[in-house]
Amino acid sequence: MTTLVTGATGFLGAALVTELLQQQQEVRILVRDAEKARKQFGTKVLIVQGEITDVEKVQEAVYSATTIYHLAGRLYHPSTPAELYEQTHVEGTRVLLQACETQKLQRFIHCSTTGVLGETGETPASEDAPFAPTNPYERTKLEGETLALQAHRMNSVPVTVVRPGLVYGPGDLHLLNFFSTIKKGIIPPLIDDGKAKIHPVYISDMTAAFLLCAERPEAIGHSYNIAGDHPVTFRELATAMAHAMGKRLPPGSIPLSLANFAADAFAMLPGFKGEKAPLTRSRVQFLTNSRVYSIERARHDLGYEPKIGLEEGMKWTAAWYQKNGYI
Repeated sequence: MTTLVTGATGFLGAALVTELLQQQQEVRILVRDAEKARKQFGTKVLIVQGEITDVEKVQEAVYSATTIYHLAGRLYHPSTPAELYEQTHVEGTRVLLQACETQKLQRFIHCSTTGVLGETGETPASEDAPFAPTNPYERTKLEGETLALQAHRMNSVPVTVVRPGLVYGPGDLHLLNFFSTIKKGIIPPLIDDGKAKIHPVYISDMTAAFLLCAERPEAIGHSYNIAGDHPVTFRELATAMAHAMGKRLPPGSIPLSLANFAADAFAMLPGFKGEKAPLTRSRVQFLTNSRVYSIERARHDLGYEPKIGLEEGMKWTAAWYQKNGYI
């Protein structure tokens, strides 16, 4: 019984592999950087080094595997060319699924994103809500999950699609800018009073959801939103971060009009191109439009129940940042 994990050295993948190893499962991983993987997991995993688009390496990785967790992906950044997302999320998924056609799989867990549903407004979006990707990352993730579900319908690949919300916790650096800004006593990047809502999920709850999708027969052929117990405003998110560091959140926020003006101004300055810009239009959009999801299907089909609340999760995240010298 061999479990294959793609994207194993990433935040989600590393947490999943660690849990699988604790359960004494035989784990094989497909990675681009074998040295990095060996430092993370030691000799406990079998490493296949190669790209997700390398047909021969993918076939080698897939051979005899009974369960596959497909987590390989590129993180979103506005400066990343759309072609790179296409290569990883679409072509990589296509190559992997084709390699699975000759295998006797028990389960293929495909990691997508709740981002395929786009901006939701105040009403939690279910898995059947209209698709509305807002950028190349989300669009190609949608194409990837579509390929996976097609493989289930046409070739009987036992696919389950998992759509994570905002996953956070030890090992992740997405929220570091928020934490470091708050620690310095500066107003964090809250726009329009931080009233837009986001739906975070702690990493151990996310990992538990992956495992449930691999175990429950009801999951085959379905998609699942995975998020925390309830959405929170960006202000509530930032307040929990402040409390985790024993601080009070500085009052105030950036007016929306000023945020858009600043983003446009930074875009015109040569020294602030791409990721160097403190504020971009896409970031303003992310911080001012709610993205909230219904997790009732996961609760009903999988028995999924998030266990880690925001305050507790942020304390553990802050402790990890401090231990590793980030804040």
